[in-house]
Order: sequence, then C-alpha cells, then structure tokens
Amino acid sequence: MRCLKVSIKTLLLNRDLFGVAILAWLATPLPASAEPSISTWLSATVENGAPVQTDTLRFGCNDKIYAVIDLADLSDGSHQLQVDWTDPTGKTREHIDHPLHGGGTSRITVWLQLHPPKGAALFSFFNPAMGMDDFIGTWQVEINLDSKTRLNQSFEVLC
Repeated sequence: MRCLKVSIKTLLLNRDLFGVAILAWLATPLPASAEPSISTWLSATVENGAPVQTDTLRFGCNDKIYAVIDLADLSDGSHQLQVDWTDPTGKTREHIDHPLHGGGTSRITVWLQLHPPKGAALFSFFNPAMGMDDFIGTWQVEINLDSKTRLNQSFEVLC
C-alpha cells in the first residue's frame, strides 16, 4: 500500500491559489445584457394624432394599420430596425428600414396603408373588396433588429 505524504505547507498554498482563482472569477465583469427585447401591438384607432392600443387583430381593407414597436435593453451604438408586412399570398407588400442610434428604450411607430389597384376604386361603392382579393386573409408583420428575426405578429384583413 502506498502512502501519500502531503505537508501542511502544500495544502495551505493550494488553498491560497484556489482562493485567488475564486476572487479573480468573481471580479470578472459580466457580459452585457444578452439581447434587447421587442414587443409590439397593432391598431387602426387613432386619438389625438397617435395610435391607441385596442383588443383587435382584425382590420378592414381601408384601414391604416399601425405597428407600435417597443424596444428595451438596447446597447449603446447604432442599430437597424427592419419591418416587413407580408400579405396572405406570401408577398412582401411593404419593407421599412429604420436606423437607430443610442441605447436603452425606444418606441417606433410604423404603418401599412393598403391601396386598391387602379380602377378598383371606381367600383368599390358596389363592392368594397373589388381588386383587394390578395389583401384579404392573414397577414404577418415581421420585426427584425440588427438583422436578427425578433418578432412575428399575425393579423387579419377583411373587406
């Protein structure tokens, strides 16, 4: 049987090195907040010139649909916000690029206004959906910050 001899001096030295390592680890700064947060709500209702939050995700073909986007925990510096409005056929109908500078929190409002094809407005008195067939159904608004997909919101358009 082998016997391991360890002196008290060796144990104390190892304990001191372990303590220094723990202190160094604790003193290491934590990385910045991992990711900013994004939230949004949609509305076609405006009061005093600003959209107000409602409980509906159903809009008409003639509505101006606002997406109110709240960004929080942004790091200091430049950012790029992109918003894509995609119709029920999968076609991107509106693309918005919005540069941001700074950090912290920010609120940005973007909107979608549907326009019927030429000539359809003439017959819209008889049929409000005339020429708007591609617009009727479930839409997506996709919000990206700094080229990362961050949030998708579905909503419905009816005429």
